[in-house]
Amino acid sequence: MRRKKRVEKVRIRKSVRKFCIVILLLFIIVSLFALYDSFNAQDKKDFVKANIYEYTNEHFSDYNVSILENSYISEENIGDKNIYVTDLMDAADINMTYIYRANQSSDISYNYKIIGKLEAVYKKDGEDQKVLNDTEVLVENKEFSSFSDKIEISESINLDLKERIQKIKNFQQELGLQVSATYTVSLEVTSITYVMGQEVFNVYSPSLVFDINSKTTTIKDPLEDSKKPQIVTKMVVKGDDFSHTRVIVATMTLILSVMLLMIVLLKSRNNNTVRNEYKIELNKILKGCDEKIVEVNSKIEIDGQNLIDVKEFDEIIKVSEELFKPILYWNNDKEEESWFCVIGNNMIYRFILKR
Repeated sequence: MRRKKRVEKVRIRKSVRKFCIVILLLFIIVSLFALYDSFNAQDKKDFVKANIYEYTNEHFSDYNVSILENSYISEENIGDKNIYVTDLMDAADINMTYIYRANQSSDISYNYKIIGKLEAVYKKDGEDQKVLNDTEVLVENKEFSSFSDKIEISESINLDLKERIQKIKNFQQELGLQVSATYTVSLEVTSITYVMGQEVFNVYSPSLVFDINSKTTTIKDPLEDSKKPQIVTKMVVKGDDFSHTRVIVATMTLILSVMLLMIVLLKSRNNNTVRNEYKIELNKILKGCDEKIVEVNSKIEIDGQNLIDVKEFDEIIKVSEELFKPILYWNNDKEEESWFCVIGNNMIYRFILKR
């Protein structure tokens, strides 16, 4: 009776074989989850987000600062974006504009006002402590409503900077506190509308900040990226038109993944490559000391010589540096043995690397 010839398994690199098994198991898990989700979808409602409204907030501010009479600056008014000497600032004519734009018209109710806020901060032990917070209304609240896709607001005010600067000076002198002070002019806008039964509430507050305590100041607008669109979404029910297709794809993927996994497990085996530590260490030495090593063709003669064998290659490097001598290198590929020698002072220092 003839013996049946044993079928040799395909040798695959261990890391590759492991990766294939993990990927196939992942496909099986995902397929099972997709099938489970599809079979239970009939009792569930699929909600998705839908964009129902878009709007943007934009603001523009310009101002003109009047300067107190002095012997140094001849201009009576200085436009925006300049640097100002704080003690010479008299008043500022400020215009603040706000524009609301939407992608569709709706009933919008909105209101706005302009407020001024004087704040002083005292620094103690590295921490800021707010010691003054004085708020005043510069433009009283105004309310409007309209059916539109746009709101536009424009207000102008005259701000007495000299009075606010003097108030901070008096505060510091009377209380003996050195503080950092700012005066902020804010246009506070609130709007509300309804889209598809959903409330769209919007609050926007552009401002100008005067640093009225430092020697010089610029007027800052801290609110950036004002034209970024705001998107309002709503959860809506959506029917699953691809449920049947998903079941077919998941079933085919599951069957194929199981078949391939069985093939990998039963018809292949790991190809374990044995590491040649000798060659790895030799290459490491040759690359690291390329400038100091001189390769010789014949074996280094040691008969009749004073010979010292060292245990570590680092010791050969130290001897080479101390004697200013090259490291002689001889290699026996067949036996996988290498010699590294330094000759000097009637001595041979040798390090042997072998498998």
